Amino acid sequence: MTKLPTNHLKLGQEYIAADEDAIINEMIQEMQAQMDKLYADKKMLRQIHTKMHGCVKAKFIIEPNLDAKYKVGVFKEPKTYASWVRFSNSQTQPKADKKKDIRGIAIKLMGVPGEKILNDKRHETTHDFLLMSSETFFSKNIKEFRGTLKASISKSKLKLAVYFLNPKHWSILKRLMKTFVKCNNPLSIPYWSTQPYRFGQKNKAVKYFLKPSANNKYINENIKEPDYLKINMAQTLNNHAAKFDFYVQFQTDVTSMPIENPTVPWTSEFVKLATLEIVPQQFDTNQQIKFGEDLSFNSWHALPEHRPLGSFNRARKRVYEYMSAYRHNKNDILEAEPKEDPSFFKDTYKHKAHTIPQEIPKKKILKRAAHVLVNCSKPIAFNFISSNNELPNWLKKHATIPAVINTEVIKGPYNQIGAKRKVFFDHKQSTIEELISYNPYANYAYKITEFNNSIKHFSKVAYGQLWFDTIDDKTRITWEYSFTYKNIFARIILSIILTVVFKKFMQLSLKHAKEYIENGD
Repeated sequence: MTKLPTNHLKLGQEYIAADEDAIINEMIQEMQAQMDKLYADKKMLRQIHTKMHGCVKAKFIIEPNLDAKYKVGVFKEPKTYASWVRFSNSQTQPKADKKKDIRGIAIKLMGVPGEKILNDKRHETTHDFLLMSSETFFSKNIKEFRGTLKASISKSKLKLAVYFLNPKHWSILKRLMKTFVKCNNPLSIPYWSTQPYRFGQKNKAVKYFLKPSANNKYINENIKEPDYLKINMAQTLNNHAAKFDFYVQFQTDVTSMPIENPTVPWTSEFVKLATLEIVPQQFDTNQQIKFGEDLSFNSWHALPEHRPLGSFNRARKRVYEYMSAYRHNKNDILEAEPKEDPSFFKDTYKHKAHTIPQEIPKKKILKRAAHVLVNCSKPIAFNFISSNNELPNWLKKHATIPAVINTEVIKGPYNQIGAKRKVFFDHKQSTIEELISYNPYANYAYKITEFNNSIKHFSKVAYGQLWFDTIDDKTRITWEYSFTYKNIFARIILSIILTVVFKKFMQLSLKHAKEYIENGD
């Protein structure tokens, strides 16, 4: 890296190392070799931000009363850009979502006039923003990064261990560990550009920041499955929009806020320029997943007013262009930019959600769950399972658990919170169920009271909840039961009953529902 006295540094100015071009060439060769090895006989995925949680539709809304000094490039006038937004984990070889990782968000605005920087996309009307879940990066420059990259993609895991055993690399390892975060929902965490960008004039540079709105509501079905981030995002967007405030942070000091060293956080104030609103929608179909996997993002696919700055962005330009073209060619897929379409939001909609301030307890309960995958849409599965009339068709006798005979709505209709129904079983047994949430076609929950069977000796209240998720264009139904218990003795007996009898009853019941739905009788 070119070393200059600090009094010679200028705002917004880049300083390019003499060996930068050679380092980027080596990185491209090493990344290509890694991808050839990983995907020799199958579809090639991205080299980084490989695991996608979803590619969703959004609105990028420019603030209506910006000061004239902020009216630059895409922010020039009050406007709403239809956008695609891709959420991902960064690691090349995908891991379970519970593992710490760098989480990424890539935004592609559509309907952006003006020539773009990339030659082969100069006349496209799209513009990309790339951000991740860490304010700073772990490498000071691409030479340092290239050493870590070379060790991490080596055929020998020993090489990576030896690399980080070197005391000279401990500071890199420490910074790297800080960039990895846990996450329950991709919609609930902030994202930073980490790297700087021009803002109109050559002496003005900014970093970008996305902050989730304090008013957002998140529905987290679970945090255990390997792909729970997609599931939780889909559950949330079924009924709720997710908004982010988009800020810029200006470089105001050349030494404390460097262009070429992304390990240093900038300390200037944040200025809000736009709102990213991810609208309620269904996004987890195979068709949309494939679209998101094939879509390309590049920080250089931008207007000149927002030119990327710094060594990592300069490396990105060549690496992303080359690796994207290589991946699309390997997969025999045409690389194309999406076009603005007046009907873009036609298939996005918000299901009316009903929820009362009553949560299912998380402590002092015994919980059991069952799953089934049904070859149908979520509305079909949801409407069948939640129907009063259909209940006797899938809740049938098992061991000591009697079959459902019929139901009686005693406060309704039974699709609104607070509604109650009485469920009648064989042998004159019954329960009362109160609907505490109802979110077509994602989930609903109910509270069970007034047992008149043997359960009344061990529990006063139980809760049932059903989740509906799209898995490979089928619907997975998850049924969860949570029982409170009266005392430690009741807990022991109830645990045995639930394990030996009730869990199997739940699983067989869902199997009956699957057969009835798929066979139509």
